[in-house]
Amino acid sequence: MIYHGACHCGAVSAVYETEALVRLRHDGCSFCASRGVKSASDPNGNLELTSAAKLTRYRFGQKSADFLLCPTCGAYVATYMEGPSGPVGVINVVGLAIPELKDQPVTTASLDGESEAERIARRLSRWTPMHLTEAAL
Repeated sequence: MIYHGACHCGAVSAVYETEALVRLRHDGCSFCASRGVKSASDPNGNLELTSAAKLTRYRFGQKSADFLLCPTCGAYVATYMEGPSGPVGVINVVGLAIPELKDQPVTTASLDGESEAERIARRLSRWTPMHLTEAAL
Protein backbone atom coordinates (compact mmCIF):
# COMPACT_ATOMS: atom_id res chain seq x y z
CA MET A 1 0.00 0.00 0.00
CA ILE A 2 1.22 3.52 -0.73
CA TYR A 3 0.18 6.38 1.55
CA HIS A 4 0.64 10.07 0.74
CA GLY A 5 0.62 12.89 3.26
CA ALA A 6 1.76 16.44 3.89
CA CYS A 7 2.05 18.83 6.80
CA HIS A 8 -0.53 21.57 7.44
CA CYS A 9 1.05 24.10 5.05
CA GLY A 10 2.17 21.54 2.45
CA ALA A 11 5.90 22.35 2.66
CA VAL A 12 6.72 18.81 3.84
CA SER A 13 5.35 15.78 2.02
CA ALA A 14 5.75 12.04 2.46
CA VAL A 15 5.24 8.86 0.53
CA TYR A 16 5.07 5.84 2.84
CA GLU A 17 5.08 2.37 1.28
CA THR A 18 4.26 -0.75 3.28
CA GLU A 19 2.79 -4.18 2.66
CA ALA A 20 2.29 -4.69 6.40
CA LEU A 21 -0.86 -3.98 8.38
CA VAL A 22 -0.35 -0.48 9.80
CA ARG A 23 -0.42 -0.45 13.60
CA LEU A 24 -0.21 3.05 15.04
CA ARG A 25 1.48 3.80 18.33
CA HIS A 26 2.78 6.59 20.52
CA ASP A 27 5.09 6.41 23.48
CA GLY A 28 3.22 8.63 25.90
CA CYS A 29 6.05 11.14 26.36
CA SER A 30 5.08 14.79 26.80
CA PHE A 31 6.36 15.70 23.30
CA CYS A 32 4.13 13.13 21.59
CA ALA A 33 1.17 13.55 23.93
CA SER A 34 1.05 17.32 23.35
CA ARG A 35 0.96 16.79 19.58
CA GLY A 36 -1.47 13.86 19.37
CA VAL A 37 1.22 11.76 17.69
CA LYS A 38 0.35 8.51 15.96
CA SER A 39 3.50 6.85 14.65
CA ALA A 40 3.91 4.24 11.94
CA SER A 41 6.91 2.33 10.66
CA ASP A 42 7.76 -0.84 8.75
CA PRO A 43 11.34 -2.18 8.52
CA ASN A 44 10.42 -3.75 5.16
CA GLY A 45 8.76 -0.60 3.83
CA ASN A 46 10.04 2.61 2.32
CA LEU A 47 9.66 6.26 3.29
CA GLU A 48 10.34 9.28 1.10
CA LEU A 49 10.21 12.58 2.97
CA THR A 50 10.57 15.81 1.01
CA SER A 51 10.70 19.36 2.35
CA ALA A 52 10.69 22.65 0.45
CA ALA A 53 12.79 24.17 3.25
CA LYS A 54 15.42 22.99 5.70
CA LEU A 55 13.56 21.06 8.40
CA THR A 56 13.74 22.07 12.04
CA ARG A 57 15.41 19.35 14.10
CA TYR A 58 14.73 18.74 17.76
CA ARG A 59 16.63 16.34 20.00
CA PHE A 60 15.83 15.44 23.55
CA GLY A 61 16.35 12.64 26.03
CA GLN A 62 19.21 10.47 24.81
CA LYS A 63 19.72 12.71 21.75
CA SER A 64 19.95 9.69 19.46
CA ALA A 65 17.41 10.79 16.82
CA ASP A 66 16.17 13.96 15.14
CA PHE A 67 12.51 14.87 15.52
CA LEU A 68 11.66 16.65 12.27
CA LEU A 69 9.34 19.64 12.24
CA CYS A 70 8.12 21.78 9.37
CA PRO A 71 9.89 25.16 9.69
CA THR A 72 6.81 26.96 8.34
CA CYS A 73 3.79 25.49 10.16
CA GLY A 74 5.61 23.65 12.98
CA ALA A 75 4.01 20.24 12.37
CA TYR A 76 5.97 17.29 13.74
CA VAL A 77 6.18 14.98 10.72
CA ALA A 78 8.78 12.27 11.42
CA THR A 79 11.74 11.11 13.44
CA TYR A 80 15.03 10.35 11.69
CA MET A 81 18.12 8.40 12.69
CA GLU A 82 21.22 7.36 10.78
CA GLY A 83 21.65 3.60 10.91
CA PRO A 84 24.56 1.39 9.78
CA SER A 85 22.67 0.58 6.55
CA GLY A 86 21.41 4.13 6.01
CA PRO A 87 18.70 6.40 7.41
CA VAL A 88 15.64 4.98 9.14
CA GLY A 89 12.58 6.78 10.36
CA VAL A 90 9.11 6.74 11.78
CA ILE A 91 6.29 8.97 10.52
CA ASN A 92 3.63 10.87 12.39
CA VAL A 93 0.45 10.15 10.42
CA VAL A 94 -1.33 13.03 12.21
CA GLY A 95 1.35 15.64 11.41
CA LEU A 96 1.38 14.41 7.80
CA ALA A 97 -2.44 14.28 7.69
CA ILE A 98 -2.49 10.88 5.97
CA PRO A 99 -6.24 10.54 5.40
CA GLU A 100 -6.42 6.73 5.48
CA LEU A 101 -4.47 6.50 8.76
CA LYS A 102 -4.81 9.66 10.86
CA ASP A 103 -8.13 8.67 12.46
CA GLN A 104 -7.16 5.06 13.21
CA PRO A 105 -6.76 3.93 16.84
CA VAL A 106 -3.37 4.12 18.52
CA THR A 107 -1.60 1.94 21.08
CA THR A 108 0.48 3.56 23.82
CA ALA A 109 3.87 1.98 24.39
CA SER A 110 6.06 2.82 27.38
CA LEU A 111 9.73 3.27 26.61
CA ASP A 112 10.68 4.17 30.19
CA GLY A 113 13.78 2.43 31.42
CA GLU A 114 15.07 1.67 27.94
CA SER A 115 18.84 2.17 27.69
CA GLU A 116 20.34 4.08 24.79
CA ALA A 117 21.64 0.83 23.26
CA GLU A 118 18.22 -0.83 23.62
CA ARG A 119 16.50 2.19 22.09
CA ILE A 120 18.80 2.27 19.08
CA ALA A 121 18.48 -1.50 18.57
CA ARG A 122 14.66 -1.25 18.72
CA ARG A 123 14.64 1.57 16.19
CA LEU A 124 16.97 -0.24 13.80
CA SER A 125 14.77 -3.36 13.94
CA ARG A 126 11.40 -1.57 13.57
CA TRP A 127 11.82 1.74 11.77
CA THR A 128 11.40 2.28 8.04
CA PRO A 129 14.31 2.76 5.63
CA MET A 130 13.99 6.32 4.43
CA HIS A 131 15.23 8.93 2.02
CA LEU A 132 15.13 12.56 3.13
CA THR A 133 15.26 15.43 0.66
CA GLU A 134 15.20 18.98 1.96
CA ALA A 135 16.15 22.40 0.66
CA ALA A 136 19.55 23.64 1.81
CA LEU A 137 18.29 26.87 3.37
